[in-house]
Amino acid sequence: MSELTIQNLVETRKRVVADVNQGLISVTTGAQILGISRVGLWKLRKNVSKHGFSAITGRKRGPKSYYPPSNRTPNWIEDKVANLFDRCGVGADRLCWLLDDFDIHLSRATVYRILVRRRLLIPNTKEVRKPARLYAKGYPGEEVQIDTTEPFGKSGVIMICAIDDYSRFAMADCYHRNLAANAARFLRAMVVTAPFPIKSVRTDNGSEFKAEFKSACKELGINIIRNPVRHPTSNGKVERLHRTIQEECFWRVSAHKEDRDYARYWLSRYLAWYNGKRRHGGFKMEGKTPQEKIEDWIINHDPVSNLPDVNETLILYTY
Repeated sequence: MSELTIQNLVETRKRVVADVNQGLISVTTGAQILGISRVGLWKLRKNVSKHGFSAITGRKRGPKSYYPPSNRTPNWIEDKVANLFDRCGVGADRLCWLLDDFDIHLSRATVYRILVRRRLLIPNTKEVRKPARLYAKGYPGEEVQIDTTEPFGKSGVIMICAIDDYSRFAMADCYHRNLAANAARFLRAMVVTAPFPIKSVRTDNGSEFKAEFKSACKELGINIIRNPVRHPTSNGKVERLHRTIQEECFWRVSAHKEDRDYARYWLSRYLAWYNGKRRHGGFKMEGKTPQEKIEDWIINHDPVSNLPDVNETLILYTY
């Protein structure tokens, strides 16, 4: 709102209040001119009679909408927030962590207001949900949730994802068909690349987690935990991982079903960032990355020295 518009609005209110007080126009007509109710005009006349015409613009506390606040975040910082949101596609909490790396310290509320002001987020009304039962396992590898999804629609290309319940360490790969043989192949690759021994896996009751997959688990000494029927919240962490990968990876690089190698390339790059750099706001994660969570567990627990290493960097351990 420009200064000229504000001045015209103030002068109009003064004339209407003066004309109503002198009986030149009715209260109804004055309220229609100002676009307010009769009660609103009555309150305005009362404030003017008590405080003078200085009350014509309202006497609410705080900064006025037509004057920019003195403590507003500088434009270059807002540009930085918008740029990080476009690049990473994360929410206000993780944007605060990313900004800390640039020595820019903002509260979550400030970052959220910037995203709304820049039209990067559209506030939605909150849905009434039942209280969620939050939990986390006691050590890495105690339970790894595995599930499949179709990130490009019903095209035959599927993505198998796995996430450790304790550390949120994620693994994923793309295959052409949703077969038990592909799930078993993914399990063997996961055992080799995971920086911790896997004790059990949680799956749903899909056919891809039977036959060859079941035989592979038995061969590797991994216990299978099945979800209750029609209870997808039992493996909610991996279900959320599906959406995170689609939003923060596939949608941003325009991956498509015709080029599986392109999708796998960006997926591998994203998982390296997810596990090593992306701080996690999940239950009991304390803002750590999955790698930091695993390293913290190893530092604070005595390893079993008579067992072979899992890989070149982290040692095998038991609870």
